[in-house]
Amino acid sequence: MIVNMNLVVMKKTLLHSLLVLVVFTSCDPESDEANLNSDLDVTAVNEAEIDAVYEDIDDLSIVNFESVTDAMNGRVAEEEDDRLCDNVVSFEGDRNEGTITIDFGEGCVDPNGNVRKGKIVIEYNGPKFQPESEIVTTLIDYSINDIAIEGVRTLENISTSTEDFPTFHILLEGGKVTWPDETFATREVDRVRVWKRARNPREDAHLVTGTANGMTRRGIQYDMEILDTLVYKRACLPSRRARIPVAGVKQIETENKVITIDFGDGECDRRFDVSIEGITEEVTVD
Repeated sequence: MIVNMNLVVMKKTLLHSLLVLVVFTSCDPESDEANLNSDLDVTAVNEAEIDAVYEDIDDLSIVNFESVTDAMNGRVAEEEDDRLCDNVVSFEGDRNEGTITIDFGEGCVDPNGNVRKGKIVIEYNGPKFQPESEIVTTLIDYSINDIAIEGVRTLENISTSTEDFPTFHILLEGGKVTWPDETFATREVDRVRVWKRARNPREDAHLVTGTANGMTRRGIQYDMEILDTLVYKRACLPSRRARIPVAGVKQIETENKVITIDFGDGECDRRFDVSIEGITEEVTVD
């Protein structure tokens, strides 16, 4: 069965706001130089912005998966997802196995002026909360604001029981982001995410551990490790921090530098600290 999904069943997310504020304000290497003290500062920002790009894709995949399965079960999601245009989502399969395609075609413009093109193909096997279920997201000629994004993202449910908090192993393979000036960055990810579901969904939290590695658009190779579990809180949506950790520490290591990013103590603010060689600077996302 093939069904075109109307976007009234989609759940709304604010991550696109983060992308506008953080990711796409750093498209010009010269503006990076004016705002940051060194290439190592740029490394920290690049790692964060590329992470946000793939979090957006991950979020699109999960929201569409839930919307399709909700529709099959006769439920309607709370709000629209305004990142998508009408009739760009199609589905083939059933509750246990299928393929969801988000086809932006030659361009779909969201309310913030972001233009998405190409396809996101989501293949799933098993209900999301069932142990050993799997969701694989593949990008086909996908871009946002003419920034091309590649890679295959696999989300595997590694929970031992449906009574446990849902736990997912996340792999990003072949990640690559290419800007219109042909500069590019690469990224591979190996993470575990625990979804602490609360009775009130507004109190949900995601706990993330793991590693990533890649190369920034300036050619700096890096390895990233989460030293202290990153915490994402749904309750921070109004402050646009749902996709920025509210707590936790990660470390980025380059050939000759170590950079530490501390996201704080759990408050829904927009600040985090970046430390390089004993010097700490507070960064605020406006």
